[in-house]
Amino acid sequence: MATASRPIVLCVDDEASILDAVRLELEDDFDVATAASGSEALDLLAHRHIDAMLLDLRMPGMEGEEVLRRLRAVRSRPPVIVMTVVDKPRTVVECMKLGAADYVTKPWEHGEVVATIQRTLREVQAPPGVLLISDDPAALVPVALALEGQVRVQVMSVATALASSFPARVVVLHAPSPSTASDLSDLAERFPDAAAVWVRDESSKHLQKTLNDIRTHLGLRTEAQQPLPRFILAAIDLMIRHWRDPFTVDEIARTVGVSKDHLIRVFRDAFGLTAGGYHIRLRIAIACRLLRDTDQKMDDVAHQVGYSGAANLSRAFKEVMGIRPGEFRRSSAPDA
Repeated sequence: MATASRPIVLCVDDEASILDAVRLELEDDFDVATAASGSEALDLLAHRHIDAMLLDLRMPGMEGEEVLRRLRAVRSRPPVIVMTVVDKPRTVVECMKLGAADYVTKPWEHGEVVATIQRTLREVQAPPGVLLISDDPAALVPVALALEGQVRVQVMSVATALASSFPARVVVLHAPSPSTASDLSDLAERFPDAAAVWVRDESSKHLQKTLNDIRTHLGLRTEAQQPLPRFILAAIDLMIRHWRDPFTVDEIARTVGVSKDHLIRVFRDAFGLTAGGYHIRLRIAIACRLLRDTDQKMDDVAHQVGYSGAANLSRAFKEVMGIRPGEFRRSSAPDA
């Protein structure tokens, strides 16, 4: 019997044994509805609320891809997790373009389907925000830091974004070359309801325009935003270019041609952080990308972002993020 507190999951598959297996695996955590065909699933969705859908790709009559296409016209469509024996990147990408939130391959590991549904529901139920996409771990960090406190922000690699169901209102795509722009054009289709902002140059000279474009799409006021002074942009560029180097505030101030006190004061006015605090936040943000998107050892991540070892990184990371790097990595894992 369905309860108000439990999400309802619809499983669509033409094999009765698969429907039975899914029901058995999910029944402790979800209320489960089933459909033996794509048309039956669409009919059910027309008169019943569904929180998430598990959809087989290969079914007679109407294949999963066609169901995804038709779901585009459904106003209250649930997030769809594709179930398939096909584990080909091109197939997965095509499903994501059609609106799938995630996928699992048959046969799946015990607990994998439950974890995937729970992760998808968390992302879908979260408030919409800004998704920053770049394979350069440092390029869009200044944009993220400038938006913190105003809107939910996530920074991802291209591969991570392809499999993400982050509810984006704005997608920022870093395309430093024409070939990168071509590759990212498909990714923009992955988030059809989001406004796209393209960033061609990772230097901070375009930071102000990028922020204004994002705020305009979010309906935030931009006229009250004061342009950043040139020496602040130069300081940010220096931090981005040398994020692996442990620069001091004195060295940054001297390089951009202002006094240390002036640099600290203007950074605090612009970002609510001192120049040193901003530099630490930037390095920790890059460390988050490396922890989430790579399997590098903790010492290697620490050295990458300018710390002498894992212990020093851990102390700085906990001060900024509230948790240790290892906890962050575990919580960010696909099956977390």
